[in-house]
Amino acid sequence: MTIAAKLSQYLNDQSVDYHLIQHPHTRTSRESAHAAHIREDQLAKAILLQDSEGYVMVVIPASSSLDMRAVHMETGRNGLEMVAENELGSVFPDCELGALPPLGQAYGITTLLDSSLGHRETIYFEAGDHEELVEMDGPQFAKLFASSRIADLSKDWP
Repeated sequence: MTIAAKLSQYLNDQSVDYHLIQHPHTRTSRESAHAAHIREDQLAKAILLQDSEGYVMVVIPASSSLDMRAVHMETGRNGLEMVAENELGSVFPDCELGALPPLGQAYGITTLLDSSLGHRETIYFEAGDHEELVEMDGPQFAKLFASSRIADLSKDWP
């Protein structure tokens, strides 16, 4: 597989430069960081949440875990729960299960960005499969989130 079609179109529409980095097949974002020889805190991972109002994507570093309390406080939505991996195919039909690009806005999904990702020199993220990452200049990545809420949404792994 290659970069997800919607993701590619969105990046082109936003006029941002990016490169694709291939790596051996992985199952998690942390494994992808190791396979691509990059730091986990440079890899933006997407977590899809859902409640009766719809979907919310939260983007945090692969080196961190999601702080649900912070997400609830930021959104005011207390019923948000993680979407099961087997349900992701209907929301992201052009992606392999579990390889979500962190640009929910490309899919019409409200997206929140962890503040720790807003000032990185270089950012990497899933391209829509388990064997490729998108590499992008940090300021251009931040530009993609200009209309998104940015907050402290993660915590260090226990």
